Amino acid sequence: MQHVQPKIITSPISGRPVSPRITEREYAGKIYIEAVWTDPASGYFIRKGVVKVLDSQTREEIEM
Repeated sequence: MQHVQPKIITSPISGRPVSPRITEREYAGKIYIEAVWTDPASGYFIRKGVVKVLDSQTREEIEM
């Protein structure tokens, strides 16, 4: 699994800067921290990626 850096990117749609929205979801005993980039002008999805994976019991980072 390849991780992404949650940094500001330039939208390929509008050319405006885009900050990622950070989300958490729990699945199979792991917590996935994800970054989602959406174009601010149109609302269109740009990209999504995993920032890091945590163990749901200890909340310690899991190496993938």
